[in-house]
Amino acid sequence: MANLPENVRHLCGIDEAGRGPVFGPMVISMVCGDIDKIMKSGARDSKEMSQAARERAYEKIMEEAESVKFEIINSSEINTLMESMTLNEIEGKYVLKLIKNTTYPVIVDSFDVNSERCSKNLSEMSGKFVICRHKADRDYSIVSAASVVAKVIREREMDKIREIFPGIGSGYPSDPYTIRFLKSSFEKNIDIGDIVRTKWKTYTNAAGEFRQKKL
Repeated sequence: MANLPENVRHLCGIDEAGRGPVFGPMVISMVCGDIDKIMKSGARDSKEMSQAARERAYEKIMEEAESVKFEIINSSEINTLMESMTLNEIEGKYVLKLIKNTTYPVIVDSFDVNSERCSKNLSEMSGKFVICRHKADRDYSIVSAASVVAKVIREREMDKIREIFPGIGSGYPSDPYTIRFLKSSFEKNIDIGDIVRTKWKTYTNAAGEFRQKKL
């Protein structure tokens, strides 16, 4: 597996937020800059930070990073793309789009179970130096920063959705508020087509239960 060149001071990190939820977008972000400056933001694996801490780190990242770019892939787009692509392929498509914007080496929190294959594919398709690592958001501050940005952007997008659909919760299947809202959307005939991922088992199971009740 390839390693970073020695004495590299400038990197890009890429991570996503919202890969697994049944509601809301997936956000993929790339943070580039001086790794010493990025470390000062206090960013770490965003899953271990409160939303308030992420927001504070986000502001510092925006000050210290050379560039911050992100892609928001909404649920309806994911539904369309999944007619012909896997979720890994969708993520790879947008990661490549981001990578093309930099000349720095890139570390990606691996979305492929095989991180070596992920590194090879992204490097070959982009023509850039790309390394994929599992737990990169924990082990590399530049990827931690990308993790924070992605999470903050997704939460802001979810806040917009919650204004229209109160009670939707986090959007994740593990959230009882989310499941309650999903089931009630069938019962109350609420149009959730633009915000729900129809390929998810969480959705198809709930839809199947509702159809059974009506029989």
